[in-house]
Amino acid sequence: MKTLLIFSLLSFTLEAHASDIMKRAVVRDDNFNAVIHDVKMDNLTSDETFEGKYFKIVKGKDNEAVRFDDTEDMQLRAATTYYHLNKARQYFVDIAKSDYVKNLPQIIVRVELINVFNEIGHFANDNLNPQFNNALTVPAGKGYPPKNIPPWNIEIWFRPSKEINIKDFQGSVDRPSVKGAIVDFRNQTHMTNFKQFMTELLSGGSISDPSSVMRLVGSSLLIEAVYQSSDIASEFFSRKIYRLDSALVPEIIYHEFSHVALSNHMELSHSTPVNEGMADYFAGKIANSKKLALKIKEYNLFNGKKVQRKQQYNLAFERGEYANADFVFGLLWNIGVTVGEDVEIPFMNNLAGKLHTNANIREDLIQASLDACKESCKKPSTDQLKLYTFYHKKNL
Repeated sequence: MKTLLIFSLLSFTLEAHASDIMKRAVVRDDNFNAVIHDVKMDNLTSDETFEGKYFKIVKGKDNEAVRFDDTEDMQLRAATTYYHLNKARQYFVDIAKSDYVKNLPQIIVRVELINVFNEIGHFANDNLNPQFNNALTVPAGKGYPPKNIPPWNIEIWFRPSKEINIKDFQGSVDRPSVKGAIVDFRNQTHMTNFKQFMTELLSGGSISDPSSVMRLVGSSLLIEAVYQSSDIASEFFSRKIYRLDSALVPEIIYHEFSHVALSNHMELSHSTPVNEGMADYFAGKIANSKKLALKIKEYNLFNGKKVQRKQQYNLAFERGEYANADFVFGLLWNIGVTVGEDVEIPFMNNLAGKLHTNANIREDLIQASLDACKESCKKPSTDQLKLYTFYHKKNL
């Protein structure tokens, strides 16, 4: 009994000390500019590493948490991800009232990880298509005992940043063919290794089939940036360097945790416009911003996202290649405005519970929103009519 009491007192003292630790992290100021400030590392269970009650930040495939005496760059990435993940979790627990998130076990967060995800082996070989400039959330796995691979829970992976410089590629490609290749690629998928895409495109090669690749952030942001330009080829060549340090962009961190928070309804298997849009919506709410990954060029030279009020629905938006377009983000944001701020959060929670991984926009999302309104809106009939009117204006 005495030993247990001493252990309890030591644990309490350690947590009390750890809760006072401040670290430098990338945050947003009141004008949505990215700045580096000292912020409190809440819920730490260690006074030497970035290990806390809810998140453990590790480097690459390591099992041990990043230490406070690691390099400044590594500490900045660890502190930024740790701080914003705790902020995102607090939103889902305290505001969205998610019991699912509240009861999640500690999540391993890997920064500077280049490995492709393998459903059986966890990590693919280091030399197999190393990944840069993106982030993803991977589902839990059972492991593979014959190879001594233990099971794992849901994890969040942030890739290293790597500059992709157009002039480094050999061979020349005329601009019309580049424009056509970008359009074709964008119309196929947003999921691919960015460097591989650039290499094949600029060397005149074909685009590899990316159908088996898990959803990524970086390449899709680039494709949206160049595709939405009035002159695609000029935009492609005018920006000489592309890179994304996803662990230092708050809204990308919120987006990835939102996938975790929604994973009880939407599996982490692949991208769709609806599940990416839902993650965008909650990322925007956590950030209290209609803009995602913008005004942060020191860490993101891809395009970001923002709520588009006047964007009309197009049947093409149902396809997977549009998973990271702005439309569903803007649609959900404006649905929230339509039902009213006082019921928006319970409405969105209700809506999320009615969706699934392969939900589409015109049928599943719209019907789920009307059903959610019937259950959550203060004046269901009136508010459903408002939603019908809004959808009509959106060409839905």
